Amino acid sequence: MPGPTAATPAHRPRGADDLAIVLTGGGARAAYQVGFLRWVAEHIPDAHFPIVSGVSAGAINAAFLAAHPGPLAVAADRLCDLWSRLTADRVFRTDGPSLAGLVARWGIRLLAGGTPLAPTVQGLVDTSPLRDTLAGVFDSDPGDGAIPGIADNIDAGRLWALALVTSHYGTGHSVVWTQGRDLHEWERADRHSRNTALTLDHVLASSALPLFFPAVRLADGWHGDGGIRLTAPFSPALRLGANRVLAISTRYVAAEGSGGDDAPGHPPPMQIAGQLLNAVFLDDLDRDAQELERINLLLHDVAPEKRRGMREVELLVIRPSVDLSRLAAEYEAHLPRVFRHLVRGLGSREIASPDVLSLLTFEPEYLRRLIALGETDAAARADDIRALIAGGGRRTAASGTSAASATATYACTKAESRREDRAEELR
Repeated sequence: MPGPTAATPAHRPRGADDLAIVLTGGGARAAYQVGFLRWVAEHIPDAHFPIVSGVSAGAINAAFLAAHPGPLAVAADRLCDLWSRLTADRVFRTDGPSLAGLVARWGIRLLAGGTPLAPTVQGLVDTSPLRDTLAGVFDSDPGDGAIPGIADNIDAGRLWALALVTSHYGTGHSVVWTQGRDLHEWERADRHSRNTALTLDHVLASSALPLFFPAVRLADGWHGDGGIRLTAPFSPALRLGANRVLAISTRYVAAEGSGGDDAPGHPPPMQIAGQLLNAVFLDDLDRDAQELERINLLLHDVAPEKRRGMREVELLVIRPSVDLSRLAAEYEAHLPRVFRHLVRGLGSREIASPDVLSLLTFEPEYLRRLIALGETDAAARADDIRALIAGGGRRTAASGTSAASATATYACTKAESRREDRAEELR
């Protein structure tokens, strides 16, 4: 891999085509984003997102939007149909022998002490059904997995660029895979971009929850969930030239002073795993939003000729008004029997908000609740959404159930390289 080079953003004329939608991760939680999209399609029918960025399960929705040839309303309906009918057995194998075999192989490998005879293990579940499901959804090429609609929309001028983010397990770096018009690759210390024809493998890699889902082999190594160590979730959209960013988070932010979720005794593995996943995947969006807002405030008082090419960016973050983990707990009994037995063994019933469960509950009733919630939360922010899409949005760091301010604090001691990165992105 070549050494770090200065980024060269793909500058474009600013105007109606500078709007980006950023869809972040969250496994089954990504159904929430679909409800938001359906509300936008119904109430702002001429809405159009020339720049699309997806991370983790958000990559599925992002790639579908970028590839769909019709209006947003049709794309949103198709996504609603996909998610509302999604069951666990269309995502991973749920039959008893398959799950038991995977558990046995993991156990044998742990006991084998690293001997050459130890069985090979990948994820905790076999996600071959997800590949089959998405291959049908994207109508991807059975040979190389190409998603033809993306190139078609770029050629037709309906799409400027799509960015999907993966994590390279060999280097620990974030890789931003981009497909679009006249794009320039860039490299930083912990992340870089690669221009390519995006395929089903890129979607699967970005959405491969670590440990749970197996890694996916791409051109330069094994890749997994794009949310791992992604310290700047807005970076792909900004480097593609976005001046307005609409981000749909799947993370619920509890009101300040609200109670925690303490187990009666020692915290079970399910609770610990949930906190780790929250820290790895979902917290940096808030920090990045506040950093971007801080730079906006600084630029606001600087004359344009003194900004050294940097620009202000309008940002709106929409997030669930309800704790999706508590919602998922209501549907734990709907999970396939063997899989339900396994998650109960990890402590799903010992805590009120099992975060891991909210990522893996691929059950229609739960997913429909998320879709409905996405619509409700979009309606609650209707004025802000309309203003941003129209081009006169109010800059907002993040939004929760009742406040527009972010809950994460901005660290003024960020490394100089991080500030340089953001300056490059805003030029």
